Amino acid sequence: MKIQINLGNPKIKVGSDGKIESYKNPLGPAFCEVDLDLFQMACKMFPNIAIQPVKGTNKAADTGTNVNHQTHENTEDISSQLPVNGHDIYNYVARYGAANFQIQTILKLNGRLDPDKLQKAVRLSLDAEPVFGCRLAQNEPPYWKPLDDLDKTTFCTFEKVYDLEEAIREFLESPLDMDHDPMIKLKLISAERHDTLCLKINHSCCDGTGVKEYLQLLSDIYSALDYNEDYVPEPSHRSRNDQDRLFSGLGIKDPETEWDPLLEGPRNLWKFPWQQGQRGNAHIAVCRLPNGHLNVLSKYGKARGATINDLLLTGFYRAFFEMSQPMCDIPMDISMTVDLRRYLPGQKAEAIRNFSGGIDTRIPRVADESFEGTLSRVVPMMNEIKKGRPGLQSAIGLERVEKAKFNETLDYYKAAGQCSAYADLCAPVLSNLSFIHKSFLRFGKNIVTDAYIVPPAVCAPGLLFCVSTYGGILTIAVSYYEGQVSGAEVEKLLHLIKKEFMEGCKD
Repeated sequence: MKIQINLGNPKIKVGSDGKIESYKNPLGPAFCEVDLDLFQMACKMFPNIAIQPVKGTNKAADTGTNVNHQTHENTEDISSQLPVNGHDIYNYVARYGAANFQIQTILKLNGRLDPDKLQKAVRLSLDAEPVFGCRLAQNEPPYWKPLDDLDKTTFCTFEKVYDLEEAIREFLESPLDMDHDPMIKLKLISAERHDTLCLKINHSCCDGTGVKEYLQLLSDIYSALDYNEDYVPEPSHRSRNDQDRLFSGLGIKDPETEWDPLLEGPRNLWKFPWQQGQRGNAHIAVCRLPNGHLNVLSKYGKARGATINDLLLTGFYRAFFEMSQPMCDIPMDISMTVDLRRYLPGQKAEAIRNFSGGIDTRIPRVADESFEGTLSRVVPMMNEIKKGRPGLQSAIGLERVEKAKFNETLDYYKAAGQCSAYADLCAPVLSNLSFIHKSFLRFGKNIVTDAYIVPPAVCAPGLLFCVSTYGGILTIAVSYYEGQVSGAEVEKLLHLIKKEFMEGCKD
């Protein structure tokens, strides 16, 4: 049976064997010689190729205003609306068949929080960062619309438990309704001796760095209420200034002239034991290096001119080499996220938001190679990538998403999500969020003693790993779907990764 997808200008013709026979897109050859199995992953990884730009600009992104919703006039108060950028749009539409797009954090404290004060702090955080009190309105162009019943919406719940770890697991594996739940959901879990604060954030409104910024904001507000019950934080200003500052800082006057679809070449994916089944519930797997081993990694890397990022990528490559056993001398790909704030003054955006891009890394397997040998190939590759303004093509691609017609973009990704078949191949992505906080987060007199971040669950063939560090402990977390992969295989992979760091980084 032949399948043809025609959404606006892009056309994909797929044969009964799952091979894409032809792909037509004015932006360039994106999916030549790849399986239908990889189509939805390609859409997730290459939104800049999948969307056809249209003339004009997203006026809501410039002014926060909007005139039409399809054929209906928008009579709402435009002064309360917030602009939606290409990053937001992509994370909103790509969830169809791609991922659950929720980012989660676990914070363990050395004492107990005041529930009333926490409720108040959460509510004030919505005044400081209004996007968390909004919902995305599917207009042309879209915008962030404030919730009608903001003061009646439940953002924070409370629970007393005897089994803390089971309560944390239940929270992490509970779904977030991306359309009807608020952008943030918190739960304060009280165990026998201390409290644990759990947080979910909708990836449509902010990325991993944004989550870290929200944790700092919430702890600051909670602590300020200890000294002033009438404390009111300053609201942020959300516009497209960050994009403009990024491009101007790089000396780019017209981002479109820097767009090169040929830079997004075909990928060599890894063999992986996926299960051919219906997507079930999301599960979490976490791997943690022992306290103090981060210093070992840092010392090992410094002696070899390598960053922690270089070491992480080396460990991931070696674990995948061992598990997948690709042929030697064939370059294999692992993607990495890039925080685009690196190009802003002070590396700080004007508001909590999505502002991430991505890069592809590629090295071949070498038989019987040591950790140091692999590292010696990763370091120059990463140094070369850093010279080429990493993440720029992603930023330009998301500009194109912002300028596209929202309804066509939405329809495209909904259709892509229906192509749910996949082969035994994996497209891993590594996101190193580094330090959640350089020292310790404080909620008044209470100190956060332990913290880590959990990434969204990504559908096969994607596998997204998040690395976060807090209190000297490095945590690797991954979410996956029941019915697509067994937990034993994910745990096996994490064990291999940990083994590389524990045994490979010894002097």
